[in-house]
Amino acid sequence: MPDTASNAVVIDAADVDTALQQLSRELRTYVVRTRTVPRSFEEFAAKSQLQAPPPPAGKKYAIRDKAVVLVKR
Repeated sequence: MPDTASNAVVIDAADVDTALQQLSRELRTYVVRTRTVPRSFEEFAAKSQLQAPPPPAGKKYAIRDKAVVLVKR
């Protein structure tokens, strides 16, 4: 099994819209690379070793229509 720690991606954006764009781009890259679609954002983040900024209060990340979005908790 290859060492995936070197592939960790850190999303560091002060603007929520910019972070969502970066997260969605990483999701598309992940799907192309693995040829699988994750069932949840949490699965995507864990398997891709993604370090996303915390979502705004009362919201969480989710995958909808091939993009990362914010939804109410």
